[in-house]
Amino acid sequence: MMSRATSAESAPRGRAAELVLLFTVGPALLTLGPRWLVSVGILASGLLCTAVLLRDPSFSRRDLLGAAGVRPGLGVVLRRALLVSLGLLVATVATVPQSLFAFPRRRTSVWLLVMLLYPLSAWAQEIVFRTFFFHRYGHLFSTARRRILASGLIFGWAHVVVNDLAAIPLAAVAGLLFASTYERSRSTLLVSIEHALYGDVVFTVGLGSLFYSSARWIAH
Repeated sequence: MMSRATSAESAPRGRAAELVLLFTVGPALLTLGPRWLVSVGILASGLLCTAVLLRDPSFSRRDLLGAAGVRPGLGVVLRRALLVSLGLLVATVATVPQSLFAFPRRRTSVWLLVMLLYPLSAWAQEIVFRTFFFHRYGHLFSTARRRILASGLIFGWAHVVVNDLAAIPLAAVAGLLFASTYERSRSTLLVSIEHALYGDVVFTVGLGSLFYSSARWIAH
């Protein structure tokens, strides 16, 4: 009886330690590597978390897509995406007007490629920070608000890898929106659509440099 009780008490501690290592120490270590490693790390993390979820008997494979939650939540996501897009447009005009639509105007073919490929990155990130996080660590937080807050904050911290401190709070705010969408819908597909919309708008209006830079804090 004593050993079972001890094991039950230590299980949440073990998950909490795992959470800290993966979601706080992991991104910090990625800042030390070359920029291409971040992109590879995002996709690899998405694939790894997918594999872990699929091997977990307590996880329903249908939840990996969550298609049933798309239709009821799509209207809210699209309306919010419109408001966010307007906010990003205003922010660009107010802070870096010279960058407004510079990417699609000057490098149209590369911009189109980013528009097509970024949704894959968004999907991988949502698998990690929403589907995997909520399933594996959701029980560590006593309320939905705390789960949403934790998911948003670690998503913000993960953007330390882009080496622009401004990206961290901006990503944290976005992470809170994504986490609230996932909490309501439990749809990886829906939250990935929302994430992809925001990301494509960011790169289109001229704020992409906040979230993608080849410069590193530590030279190699």
